[in-house]
Amino acid sequence: MNGFLLVNKPEGITSYDVIRKIKTYCPKNTKIGHSGTLDPFAKGLLIIAIGRKYTKQLTTLLNIDKTYEAEITCGIETDSYDIDGNITYTHPSPIQLKLEELPPIINKFKGTIKQTPPIFSAKKINGKPAYKHARSGETIKLNEIEITIYEIIVSNVTKTTITISVHCSKGTYIRSLAYDIGKALGTGAYLTKLNRTSIGNIHINSAIELTALNETNLKNHLLEKLDI
Repeated sequence: MNGFLLVNKPEGITSYDVIRKIKTYCPKNTKIGHSGTLDPFAKGLLIIAIGRKYTKQLTTLLNIDKTYEAEITCGIETDSYDIDGNITYTHPSPIQLKLEELPPIINKFKGTIKQTPPIFSAKKINGKPAYKHARSGETIKLNEIEITIYEIIVSNVTKTTITISVHCSKGTYIRSLAYDIGKALGTGAYLTKLNRTSIGNIHINSAIELTALNETNLKNHLLEKLDI
């Protein structure tokens, strides 16, 4: 039972919940890992590696660019920059977004830019994940990191929401992008939906739904190599 498995993670569970489920279909002590965490509220493509030969390749997969579809809601900020956080700011007046006003602001985020990860993230501070410091009530500051946004396409706009498609480098936090866009708009914003649609050349259309996977068909969906 060895190979790569492409899974469409549903909303409402952690990435490790996916691994935990797959482990029940594998022989005891099978080594399993994934190619990059998706937050519980997010959905989309996870590349699962099963077996030591394949889990050793996960570091390479972590370095590949990714694409996401994201919904950003303006007028509110949260401490986690997403829908699971506590509200820290509410804009004092009604929001009225206009499509024609967005391109000059959105385009500022294209290219190689500096981004500060959310404090509720796995970034390490003195060997301890930032989110553990934050949950303890500590005041922490994360250093900026350099990322690349290859493309941002606005696909839909309502009075308070912006839906975008983002092609980005490794290390990009779409939550931070949503927060920064809100700051640039002067409204505040947080991430309300996220769907990872591809990792390198691998698209979500090639993935199996977690609910469709079982002990009988798992082996049929394993891949010996990936076209990334």
